[in-house]
Amino acid sequence: MKRYRFRLDSVLRARRAQEELARQELARANARLRGAIEAHRAESERYGRLPVLAGELEPMAFRRERACADLAAATVEAVRLVMDAAAAEAAARYVAWTEAARLVAALERLDDRRRAEHRAEELRAEVSEADDMTGARFAAESAAAPRGGTRRTEVPA
Repeated sequence: MKRYRFRLDSVLRARRAQEELARQELARANARLRGAIEAHRAESERYGRLPVLAGELEPMAFRRERACADLAAATVEAVRLVMDAAAAEAAARYVAWTEAARLVAALERLDDRRRAEHRAEELRAEVSEADDMTGARFAAESAAAPRGGTRRTEVPA
């Protein structure tokens, strides 16, 4: 019988390559997300460490301190926006990877099913061949047996 060959093997290889690419893109997106989370944490801590000024201040000192606080708050907000965008990208990459993995799994299940069918067909062919050989031997023995009413019996020793 012919050797098993999955007809969609080239499609399966292409899908596996797509899944690997999607997995790598997901890993990069997760790394960017971790970096954005760390940057947000660091900027939040820096903003939290700003001194709170109390008492009377010169107008220029007040404006300078206020501008510094506003800039730090804007930085925290900008980093939060970057973090949110990185989280959205990571989520999208995860969806793309799961879809690619689903397609690969479907083709692999189809390959497994076809392989099992091929094995069953091989087994049926072997059994049929064995039956044919047994039938041929029985026919040959029947043809060689003497005709008539005599029966062969074996005498126990």
